[in-house]
Amino acid sequence: MGRLKNTSIDVVVPLYNDQEVVRPLCSAVFSELEFRFKSVHLILVDDGSSDSTFQIAEEIAKQENRIRLVRLAGNFGQHQAISAGLTFTDSDIVAVMDSDLQDRPEDIIRITEQMFEQDVPIAIARSRVRSSNIIKRFSSRLFSIVSNLLVPFKVDPGLGAFRVMDRSIVNQLNSVKESTGTPFSLLYSLKIPFAMVDVERSNRVAGMTGYTFFKSLKLAMNRILTYSFTPLRLSITIGVFSGLFSLGIGLYTILNFVIVDEVAPGWTSIAFLTSFFAGLNLLFLGIIGEYIGRIYLESRGVPRYVIRSSSDETE
Repeated sequence: MGRLKNTSIDVVVPLYNDQEVVRPLCSAVFSELEFRFKSVHLILVDDGSSDSTFQIAEEIAKQENRIRLVRLAGNFGQHQAISAGLTFTDSDIVAVMDSDLQDRPEDIIRITEQMFEQDVPIAIARSRVRSSNIIKRFSSRLFSIVSNLLVPFKVDPGLGAFRVMDRSIVNQLNSVKESTGTPFSLLYSLKIPFAMVDVERSNRVAGMTGYTFFKSLKLAMNRILTYSFTPLRLSITIGVFSGLFSLGIGLYTILNFVIVDEVAPGWTSIAFLTSFFAGLNLLFLGIIGEYIGRIYLESRGVPRYVIRSSSDETE
């Protein structure tokens, strides 16, 4: 506890259509942390909300100088909003949590203590009790299975965005300029040691999850195509076996004609094989195109997010 009192902390929270939770969120963060750490600042990042989230957060920020408010120009996604928020931090350590208060602010204390105790630069909350939403549970599970099969690093399905990082890690994340990746997948890919801390997740204070099945699948595909060459290698393997298969069909047809003197019906088999291999070619071209497209985006230096305004600009 003594080390916590000498440590300043920034808490980064992405917001998206969270008008009902902004006030209880700010209240909970400060009430749980302000007497445990040397100083506490809250960085709220509005990710293009279409409701009154920004206006409410702006009103609170005017009354509380420990809140920094960042407004993105559009809806860039949770991970991009987190990346934007990290650039506004300057404390000794940085916590990241969701806005719905399923991540409990009081757990930040325990997560930080484990980070210090295990002497690692990152500590991540691991939740064994997932959402009661069947679609979210299924999509999260599918995301985990697909990712762990195809990427060169494994991620425990209980790990989410809720974590604490020291200043050195945050500085390194802020220096990364890649357009297509996500900050946390990058950390996993670099195999930086981290502590896992088991926590209980609370019920949502209000609203519904923004993570749909398709958003989770998109996130999984982004991780795979950014940090893994497995799809390319898999396409090579399938191509080799497809070639051997077609060679086998050809040999069978020739031998059948030579030995049995039977001519195989041609149009059906030709049409089938042509369409089958044409489909494979299109699939593999699509995979290659995804990689080339990402290289193109990186070469252009396309930003991951665009900041519309921040409270620092108005001070």
